[in-house]
Amino acid sequence: MEINSSFTQISQPIGAIFSSLSSPENYKELMPEGATFSVEENDSFRFKLGGMPELSLRIKECIAPDTIILASSGGKVEFELIGLLEAMNENQTQVQLQFKGNLNPMMAMMVKKPLTQFLEVLIGNMHKL
Repeated sequence: MEINSSFTQISQPIGAIFSSLSSPENYKELMPEGATFSVEENDSFRFKLGGMPELSLRIKECIAPDTIILASSGGKVEFELIGLLEAMNENQTQVQLQFKGNLNPMMAMMVKKPLTQFLEVLIGNMHKL
């Protein structure tokens, strides 16, 4: 299953956005209101939204200057959250998020809408970085 967020443009250089998204503590700024958030180690964090189970993500790979891959860790469902960056000019960066996961068709149907909404909240909060 793959879900793509909308694109957003941020008035910062691509290097600054890449650096921010490479640090787990900065993801707290992107989370929806009311989410619990904690940094686990140098490369991972946990968060919980409402009635959802707590999720743990770790920074799997940083491909400078345009791709950051987060992978689930310790959960029942394996998935990746990918940040794709594109420099529009030296002070404008376009960002999109992708969710990629191996979900059975029933689970995919149940989580598609909430996951899409979650990605849109994250992308909408990118300007806070």
